[in-house]
Amino acid sequence: MKVKICGITNQKDLKKIEKLNVDKVGFINIERSKRNVSMNKINELEQELTNKRSSTLVIEPSDAYDAILKCNRLKIFNIQLHCLSSFDVKYIKWINQYHNYENINITRAIGLKDSIDDSKKKELEAFANRCDNILLDYVKDGLTGGTNTQIPIDTAIEASKIIKNANKHTEVSLAGGLNYEYLESIYDKLQYFDRIDLNSGVEFEAGRKDIKSIKKILGLFDN
Repeated sequence: MKVKICGITNQKDLKKIEKLNVDKVGFINIERSKRNVSMNKINELEQELTNKRSSTLVIEPSDAYDAILKCNRLKIFNIQLHCLSSFDVKYIKWINQYHNYENINITRAIGLKDSIDDSKKKELEAFANRCDNILLDYVKDGLTGGTNTQIPIDTAIEASKIIKNANKHTEVSLAGGLNYEYLESIYDKLQYFDRIDLNSGVEFEAGRKDIKSIKKILGLFDN
């Protein structure tokens, strides 16, 4: 199981988390987020990483070109989008060819509630055919991320199956208030996901990570 730790805001946490050999770390540059970090601060934190390829820039850009500009400025080529259309994702990948030698890896966050209607199914399928990864998170007031609320696991599994049926190569990440107790209770169902995304469920307070809780979760996947 791949693990991403998102919402890192300080060097102390970053250093400890990198030693845990997680798959990805995420820096959030979204003004509405309690874990919002400025571009300058993200640049400082990213410079501390030994493995630069593990960093992910989490953004809510105004348009596709804004996303490219932020990637270019920070030289971070894993991005997690909390807005933009599937056409915008295609455009980002196209224009990146002419700006960088690095391939850009795009995750699109998609918000879920209790069930999946036809409109949501079409959205999942559209992004599955454009993105490298789909992150499933709980949606509240039309916004995804930072709600500390879990998606009903059967709904998340249904979404994962829709994505994989549309494009078997697209990875699926499960997010939304994940903590040890919850992950232990759904352990047998995690096989439907490629990655878990830990954030609010492993914090003392917004932006301060509980390293012991993270280690405990990683222990679930030692076998």
